[in-house]
Amino acid sequence: MDHRKKERISVKIVQSRALCLLCMILVLLVFSACSRKAQNTSGQSGQSGQSSSSESQGSAEQAGPDSGELQAVFFDVGKGDCILLTMGESHVLLDTGYEETAPMIIGKLKEQGVESLDAMIITHYDKDHVGGAAEIAQAIPVDRFYLPDYDGEADKCGDLIDLIQKKGLDSICVSAKEQIVLGQAEIEVDPALVEYDPIEENDNDASLIIKIYYQDDEWLLPGDIEKEAIEVWLSENTQTFDIVKMPHHGRKEGNTKEFIENTDPSIAVITDSTEDEANKKVLKQLDKKNIPYYRSSVDGTITITGNGSGIYEVTKEE
Repeated sequence: MDHRKKERISVKIVQSRALCLLCMILVLLVFSACSRKAQNTSGQSGQSGQSSSSESQGSAEQAGPDSGELQAVFFDVGKGDCILLTMGESHVLLDTGYEETAPMIIGKLKEQGVESLDAMIITHYDKDHVGGAAEIAQAIPVDRFYLPDYDGEADKCGDLIDLIQKKGLDSICVSAKEQIVLGQAEIEVDPALVEYDPIEENDNDASLIIKIYYQDDEWLLPGDIEKEAIEVWLSENTQTFDIVKMPHHGRKEGNTKEFIENTDPSIAVITDSTEDEANKKVLKQLDKKNIPYYRSSVDGTITITGNGSGIYEVTKEE
């Protein structure tokens, strides 16, 4: 059975002027049908003046987006990140989950028709972000690797670094802003907001910051940044975003509330797990701002598709 659920979050009601009794009856029927749709919504909606979203039910095998659509698949790898970004024939993999989840990810990518990756981006060298990288890269060719600008621990990223060096694969350690073309969209890869300290082992704060732009759509995927990096972000950022992946799997920091207010997302995504769920206070902060959110621990694999106009379709595969 397909577990994806369908839900219309924004409903358009078409009004027409009755010129005769028959037209009046037709208008009443249309109004009645739209009202029934409205009653079926869960109450989640995009903020006024920003984006709207709907949940849709698809086939058991996830279909790729249309050529004019930008799609992000947040694979359910537990408390970890593995996100496939697709537009047209272009594919970029942002983080790779765990070593244990790599075979599943390879299978999912092949189901999506991904024969090669334009790029693989590793935000930081934690096992829940880089663990599956080497195995995935051996199964599916990668044109270029974008890596954090510090030396990670061998037991976390050694297999990937060895693969890149032995095969002479194209890679760059991101120390300045980089841009990746994804179909008609643009991915901006920004260097870490905080320098890596091997004594502090602050690799979360040293995450690369990913932004995606497609016409009117703006996405933010900030890795696992914590309090120190968020503080730098708050001092520099004046931009709001449609889609925001909450930092560090929904962990609460002293400035998480300010981060939410600063980015002001229309939709938030949290890559948590049933064993390590998002902090309830973070969820409450999102609720207070009327920001709809989707969680891996509840919704499984989450797919968001946008057409550049601020309207999104959200698919959940539990």
